[in-house]
Amino acid sequence: MNTSTHTCVCRGSGTAAATALLDLRSLQPPEPMQQALAAADRLAPGQVLEVLTPLMPMPLLSALAERGLQAQAITLSGGGAKVIIRCIPHGAATGHGPAGA
Repeated sequence: MNTSTHTCVCRGSGTAAATALLDLRSLQPPEPMQQALAAADRLAPGQVLEVLTPLMPMPLLSALAERGLQAQAITLSGGGAKVIIRCIPHGAATGHGPAGA
């Protein structure tokens, strides 16, 4: 199983974590990336979005990192990928400094 991770921190205060699922596997490019980015742009700090894509979305991972979002992509055995997108509250522990600081 291949994984790729980008870690960044978005701005804002923490809220309760919520997870949504967006299945984009039946769409033709560039629709999966456009819809995934639109949904990711609506995430509030602490929220999580899982996106199913027809291919490993390397350009999407780069775009998410540029937006300050944390994303991990996992290759699915049946084809495509699952991307887990998190909006990390500013100042949350990310491995870049002391936790709780």
